[in-house]
Amino acid sequence: MKRFLTAVTVVILFCCGTSAMAFNWNYYNFGSTPFDANNNTAPINYPSGVGYRPSPGLLGEGGEKFDLEGLFIATDNDYLYVALTNSFGLSATSTAWGSTFNMGDLFFGSAGNKSAFAIDVSTGKLMQVTSWNFINNKPGSYYGNTTIRNRVGAFEVNAGTVLGDANQKMTLWNNLEPNPMQGNGDTYVFEWKFSRNLISGWNGASDLFFHATLGCGNDLIEKPYTAIPEPGTMILLGIGLFGAGLFARRK
Repeated sequence: MKRFLTAVTVVILFCCGTSAMAFNWNYYNFGSTPFDANNNTAPINYPSGVGYRPSPGLLGEGGEKFDLEGLFIATDNDYLYVALTNSFGLSATSTAWGSTFNMGDLFFGSAGNKSAFAIDVSTGKLMQVTSWNFINNKPGSYYGNTTIRNRVGAFEVNAGTVLGDANQKMTLWNNLEPNPMQGNGDTYVFEWKFSRNLISGWNGASDLFFHATLGCGNDLIEKPYTAIPEPGTMILLGIGLFGAGLFARRK
């Protein structure tokens, strides 16, 4: 006799060392792992590598404590879904520098203005951005390194208009990172879900670019989202091409 499992949330099992752990996404199923090619890497050539001076990295703290590990984006007919994973949650404290650095807001927009919108992670609000701030000017940050500060770019919203709520959830998963550079490899998973209609001027047909960092600038995560035409659009396109073919035959 076969047994069937019925569950609203798809649960995915995978191994981390010798123990099996269950992992699930709350708003969208992005797959079996919260990590991607951004894990333990950064698109910036930091002096001496990620996790070293002047970034937090002294006293054996390492880069993992300040690590951004994955960014995922998806859409359907009604919503835009985003998931971001890191190793510090809302903030990371450097004992060596005596400084606490907050998680930055999640910025996104088209190629013409990549910081046109943002999710304020402290409030869970979707914002249309008027102005934004660079990373913090405090001990242990890369603020004093002009090249890196400018490359890291937008850190938090300074002013803007609230467009609505971005359903926000943060979950801590212990010992999830299979190859942690420091500590137990704890992973925080941020997830957001909001109506696509809240993004003024975006019809789902153009690409978006996503960007996030943390207050010290020790890591940067960026990822483009390539828009995929919706089924209705593809059907209309197919009808158009079919009609064009008939017209060509009649000529």
